[in-house]
Amino acid sequence: MTRGFASPAAIAVILLFVVFTAPPASAHGGDESTEGYLLVQQALGHLAHDASANGIDLAMEKVGDALETDDQEGVSVPAVEQARAALEAGNATEARTLLQNSIKEAVSGLPRATGNETGTTTVVPELPGRSGFGGQDWLFLLLSIGAVLVGSWLAFLFKPHESIGVLRSLLRQEPEAVTSPVPDHEKGL
Repeated sequence: MTRGFASPAAIAVILLFVVFTAPPASAHGGDESTEGYLLVQQALGHLAHDASANGIDLAMEKVGDALETDDQEGVSVPAVEQARAALEAGNATEARTLLQNSIKEAVSGLPRATGNETGTTTVVPELPGRSGFGGQDWLFLLLSIGAVLVGSWLAFLFKPHESIGVLRSLLRQEPEAVTSPVPDHEKGL
């Protein structure tokens, strides 16, 4: 017997095979950059996303790579060394400023971005979150609670006399046969 569709068990086996035999994805393409300018940008990216000890460690690794690489074109090495000292002291803000200044000259030489290109020269920290309720927040909260209360009151006020269960049972019953004779005035006589 042929079927147009595969059985669910066969689909599950195929999906499990695909999931467990797929190679892991590589975000960096397998080899790291050896260009100092790009390594400094990667360090800035780590600091922009995570200024905790973990982010500082990742940025330190990139800064160390930038100082050890042979291709340091467009990078101010003394500023990168100062940034490393700031990272070792745990000062991510100062390190970020020093790293941005270390590639400032190279960034200024880049052509201006147009269209969909980003062209940003500064990595800004994350936006601050909200803190507490303000006057407008309380107003919207009270209006929302009022709307819920009014809606509940109207639902109670206009609810049907019969429950849903009663209405369903009435719909399932067969209509009773008409046993009374039809009056003459309704017959059209």
